[in-house]
Amino acid sequence: MSEMQHVGSGGVALSKDVLAPSVQRIGSRNIEITFLGPNAQGQPTWIMWSAEEPYLIGMLSQGKMGYRFEQRTSSGALLHENISLSRVQRALGG
Repeated sequence: MSEMQHVGSGGVALSKDVLAPSVQRIGSRNIEITFLGPNAQGQPTWIMWSAEEPYLIGMLSQGKMGYRFEQRTSSGALLHENISLSRVQRALGG
């Protein structure tokens, strides 16, 4: 059985099916989101790729106070800590 976390209608949906990617439309982008399992700290972790071109968008992990999103941008890496899923969606352009 799949476990999902999501933000309202049209928001980011996070599956906890290990290594089962799903493509979601966020803003004007199709993003492939894959659950990797727990990281070294035991936090659920997802990786996000562009569905159109093979490049890494970022890595997301769930902490006690919110999400940690390491986002790759044209000007370098951005780190967002203790943010909500709706803030992750805004960071992705949605």
